[in-house]
Amino acid sequence: MPNTTPHTFLPLTQLLIPPDRQRQEFDPAGLMELSSSISQYGLFHAVQVRLDGRTLVTGERRVRAILEHLVPLNKPYTYDGQPVPAGHIPIIAVSSDDPIVLEEIELDENLRRKDLTWKEMATTTARIDALRQAQALRRVVPDVPLPAAEAVNLARLLHSVADTAREVRGSAIGSYQETTRQEILIAKHLDKPEVAGAANLKDAFKALKRLEETDRNKALAIMVGSTYSTDAHQVIHANCLTWMQAPENQGQFDVILTDPPYGMGAQSFNDAAGKLATIEHHYDDSYESWKILMTAWAPLSFAITKPQAHAYVFCDIGNFHELKGMMEAAGWYVFRTPMTNFKRNSGRVPLPEHGPRRQSEWCLYAFKGRKQVTGIYSDVITTDSDEQLGHGAQKPVALYEDLLKRSVRAGDKVVDTFAGTGPILPAAHAFKCYAVAVEQNQASYGKCLERLQELGKQREIPL
Repeated sequence: MPNTTPHTFLPLTQLLIPPDRQRQEFDPAGLMELSSSISQYGLFHAVQVRLDGRTLVTGERRVRAILEHLVPLNKPYTYDGQPVPAGHIPIIAVSSDDPIVLEEIELDENLRRKDLTWKEMATTTARIDALRQAQALRRVVPDVPLPAAEAVNLARLLHSVADTAREVRGSAIGSYQETTRQEILIAKHLDKPEVAGAANLKDAFKALKRLEETDRNKALAIMVGSTYSTDAHQVIHANCLTWMQAPENQGQFDVILTDPPYGMGAQSFNDAAGKLATIEHHYDDSYESWKILMTAWAPLSFAITKPQAHAYVFCDIGNFHELKGMMEAAGWYVFRTPMTNFKRNSGRVPLPEHGPRRQSEWCLYAFKGRKQVTGIYSDVITTDSDEQLGHGAQKPVALYEDLLKRSVRAGDKVVDTFAGTGPILPAAHAFKCYAVAVEQNQASYGKCLERLQELGKQREIPL
């Protein structure tokens, strides 16, 4: 720490307080308590100023306590046993105007304080980190100017986040270094209301991650285009197992979202008191057929998706664990419990003499690689049914949108290998994703084409 010159008294009206100081929040109760102490026992430490004799370096809290509580009431106070002239404050001028030296003095005082808010602590930690990097760089290249990028890289090599953690927290192990890293990062974004308004550092870091995710999505949307055309989607009339084996379809998709047969004999269910009297299941939904189909489908689902991908596969609760085993054997990591959709205004009554109405359906969720979700959402979804298009297992578009929002960004490729009436098409279109709908049944394939035509009639989705 540099030497100081003898103190003198300065009129408070002449004291200059820079606007970019580390401490920005002052607890009123704390200032009142400090002013009472100064009035009763005197001021123990003079404030420090620059060589100009009036620009504050340290001691703003003491200044505020005196200005707000002693001066208005003309209360006297002492310093070093001597009365301080009314309206004045004792000062000590530091011996250097070097910005690095001045920064170190202010930081050194703040670092020893225990009543900083989380935002002030983050700012202090970030400024200490920047200061130590600047000092390290000055020692190595005192006179040779470096391009900005080279200087930044060299400074970080000379002084690491771990070095700052050891100075600020006494350790660079585990959470000590991670907290320090988060503070340094958060300090750069305190101008964002979502970050600055957080209750603590942890919540601020979460808010920053959400903002960064939004920025990434906006950038991807710009890359895709200011409008998104229905020409990007494909509807394919084919047996999905045959289509999935084609070499050109390997490793293509970010998300697979599909509603295969359940293997629970749905074709023989009751018509839900007449509500589904005209609706048919156009496929064999026996358990035996389901097992043969899904045993072949599971490894192909892994093959057609990218190294980092998500899968949402609707299934019967009775067959969930068997499907889970098939998917895990194929290479997927499967979430241990199924997601649930509550169908608010629909459902079947498979056993009308015994009830109840079946209004819940289940979806297996799996992922491969390190693909992350876009946010944390409930595993219980509530939806209303769409207008019936003649398919017994038709899913509402809102349900597909709810699942896709967890996984996709603009420009991603999604596929539904059991497309039915094609809810994947409008759902993917809403997120500016490329969709492929594969459907074997001719009537359902026609409904998919109608969906695509309806999308084309609507206004293209603006960015």
